[in-house]
Amino acid sequence: MPISGRAIYLLLALLVFLIEFAIAKGWIGGMFIRGSVGDILVIILIHCVFRGISQVSVSGAAITACALGFLVEGLQAIHLAELLGWPKGSVAYIVLGNTFSISDLAMYVIGAILAYTLDQTLLQKWLNPAQPSPISSSSTAQEHKP
Repeated sequence: MPISGRAIYLLLALLVFLIEFAIAKGWIGGMFIRGSVGDILVIILIHCVFRGISQVSVSGAAITACALGFLVEGLQAIHLAELLGWPKGSVAYIVLGNTFSISDLAMYVIGAILAYTLDQTLLQKWLNPAQPSPISSSSTAQEHKP
């Protein structure tokens, strides 16, 4: 992937991060947005960072982002932040969290599916406009047969 392609992913990651920050500060939405949409967006954020800094595939980035979300949720289940003695309200405590929720796992899966789908359908077509999709190239080839 060219450098400009990676830069797009990093810009998207920055945009999603700013949205996440606004959600965390309470500037956007309420508890539903913070608890559900925020979990979806964090997986999209991680996906974009992975795609921006490495040559990982679209599916690899989505699966890794989701797995990382599951790992963090598992650490929340054992209350790692408290075990480490991190003070409530500290940046580390807030980032890791301390409350396990099965619905968060569902949101991570939705986030991974969304990241994969948007990357495959929109970003790949935008970053590689000269490559026709398999559907359009096969129909075009059939239309031009004598």
